[in-house]
Amino acid sequence: MVLLNARSLNQFRLEKYVVVPLPKNIIGNGNIENHDELVVHLQQAKQMLQSNCRNITVAISQKQTSIQFLDRDENTEYTEEEQIMAELSQYDSMDDVSYDYQNVSINEDGKESLLLVNSKRDDVNILMDAFTDAGITPTQMDVDILAIMNSAITWINIRQPELTEKCIAVFNIGYGETQAIIMRHGKLLYKQEINLGYDHLMQSLRRNYQLTDEEAWEMLYSQTKPEDYNQTVAQPFQQQFIQEIQRVLQFYFTSASQENEIEEILVFGYSNNQAANSLADSISQQTSIPAQQINPILLAQPGDAIQQAKLQQDSSLLTVAFGLAVRGL
Repeated sequence: MVLLNARSLNQFRLEKYVVVPLPKNIIGNGNIENHDELVVHLQQAKQMLQSNCRNITVAISQKQTSIQFLDRDENTEYTEEEQIMAELSQYDSMDDVSYDYQNVSINEDGKESLLLVNSKRDDVNILMDAFTDAGITPTQMDVDILAIMNSAITWINIRQPELTEKCIAVFNIGYGETQAIIMRHGKLLYKQEINLGYDHLMQSLRRNYQLTDEEAWEMLYSQTKPEDYNQTVAQPFQQQFIQEIQRVLQFYFTSASQENEIEEILVFGYSNNQAANSLADSISQQTSIPAQQINPILLAQPGDAIQQAKLQQDSSLLTVAFGLAVRGL
């Protein structure tokens, strides 16, 4: 959970944040597998955050949604609503679907781009029931992958506006998987999930140092690590990660037009202070594309109660929550 306050469109203050690890078998493939346990952990996080903020944005998994970017000519005789209804005609009844859409951009040819997101209403209701039972009332729902894109767009707008019109590859490392996104000017061009995440690092830590799950998690985010950590754990993971990046790029290049050649790679969600720069350098060398390793939430000015060192340590876990919070401002 992330609590943001905005001084302006480009100035954020991070008032508070909370990280509560979920035990395995609560969420599986985007679905809630243990409602009661999820409610308990949501309540725990809410209690730790201690906030009365009512402008709450939550995320549904992209595994449970359909995301489309629809080109629209401004001279068309159909209204936006009519075009959206035509796309949703696959459903037997509109009572079975939850959807939302918005205008994203207008290109140089005068064509408007609409972002349409839809999900089965039952999936949305199941998620909303969990938040309701935890005493949380969301004001809006987003999709996790769009929250990552929002974090990327926010970072680009503030730090590197020259990338706005360029084709960017974003890799956000999560617990069990990495979300790969190819985007340009806020539009999703390609997405893929990579079966590689923190869990693989945890397995390596447990195997090499005979640790429990809790001990492996603590070591992963500790400032001090064994002398052979980089050679034994970090470097093999990074090399595997780079191979997965190369595989995603190959899939993209064989499925997309070359007019959207990737010009920058951004890696979110990786925390290894000793080897972060070497990871970006290795990616650049092996892909011939400039690469950066960043965590967008560090754009925000930390509140007085937040320890800078702790935030730096936790920042890799907060990309989705930051993207959701920015949308709510």
